[in-house]
Amino acid sequence: VTLKIVELSIAYGMSPVSPVGFIHFGQILVALGYIEEGCRLVRTGRKLLDKLGSKEVAGECFATFTQVICFIEPLQSTIDFHFQGHTIAMAAGDIHAALFNIALYTGMICWAGRQLLFCKEKFAYARRLMVEHNHLTWLAHINAMEENVWRLIGSDECTTKANNKFHGENDLREANPHATMTFNFQKMYISFMFREYEQTKSFAEKFFEFDRHSYIIIYIYTVHIFYGGIASFWIYRETDDPKWATRGQKAKLMLEKWAQSSPYNFLHRACLLKAEECFCHGDVDNAKLLYEKAVSTAREYRFINYEALACECAAYFFISQGDMKISMETSYRLIVSITNGEQ
Repeated sequence: VTLKIVELSIAYGMSPVSPVGFIHFGQILVALGYIEEGCRLVRTGRKLLDKLGSKEVAGECFATFTQVICFIEPLQSTIDFHFQGHTIAMAAGDIHAALFNIALYTGMICWAGRQLLFCKEKFAYARRLMVEHNHLTWLAHINAMEENVWRLIGSDECTTKANNKFHGENDLREANPHATMTFNFQKMYISFMFREYEQTKSFAEKFFEFDRHSYIIIYIYTVHIFYGGIASFWIYRETDDPKWATRGQKAKLMLEKWAQSSPYNFLHRACLLKAEECFCHGDVDNAKLLYEKAVSTAREYRFINYEALACECAAYFFISQGDMKISMETSYRLIVSITNGEQ
C-alpha cells in the first residue's frame, strides 16, 4: 500500500496523504537494512508534509519520521519531534496519533539519558491523557515503563504504581502480543539493572518468545535488542547455554550495523556488547579496551545512562578478574556519572 501511494504520487502529483506513503515506505527500507535510502525517503515525506500542510496526517507522520530518523541523526536533537507531533495531532483532533506520539516520547526520554525526575513528570502527563481518553493499550505500556522510573528513582511510591493497574490490564496484556512484549522487556530490564539474576532470566525467556515483524522497525526496538543482548551475555556466563551466547551475538551484530550509520546513537552500545562478549570468552585484554571505549563514547555522545551502565559492567568484569583496585576505581566513576546526571 505504501509503495502504491509513492507510485501514484510520482505519476499523478502529490496529495495530502503522499507524506504517509513516503515516510512509511522509508521505514520499511530501513527495516530491510537500507538505512541511508530509507531515511532519505523519510526526509522527503517530512518536507512534503510541511509543503502540503497535511494536518490530518501530521501526527502519524511525525511519529514514524522521528523513530526512523534516529537511525542517522543524534537522538537528543530529534526526540522532541514526538512532542511536536503530539501537539499538532491534538490540535487536529487526531487523538490516536497524539497519544501514540506522547507514548513514544515518554519511552524515548528514558533511553536518551534525561533526568529521572523529568521523566517522572512526563509519564504523569502521559498517564492522565491515556486515562482521559480511555486508551487502555497505551496505558498498559505507560504503566510498565512508569513503574521502572519510580523504582530507579528509589521512591517507595513504586509499590503504589505497581498496584495501580486498571481493571482488565492483565487480560489486555494477554490478548495483545505487543503489550506482553513490553511488559516482559520492562521486567527483564529492571531486573537486570538491579542484578536480580533469576528474574532477569525468567523475563528474558518470555521476552525472546515474541516474534517481531522484520519489515517494521522503530528506534525503541534497538533498546529492546541491546538490553536483550546484554542480559543474554550475563545469562550465558551463568549457564554456559549456547543459545544465550547466540542471542547476545545477534544483538551485537545488529548494534554494530546501526553504529555504521549513526555512531552517535549506537557506538557506545555496540562497544559494550562486544566487551561483554569478550568477558564471556575470557578475552581479558580486548574486554578492558572495549569497556573503556564504551564508557568514553557514551560520555562523548552525552548518554550518561549508558556511561553509568558501562562503568557498572566493567566493575563486575574486573571483580571477576580479582582486580579489586580497578573495580573500585570504576565504581567511583559510576558514582560520579550518576551524581552528574542528578544535577
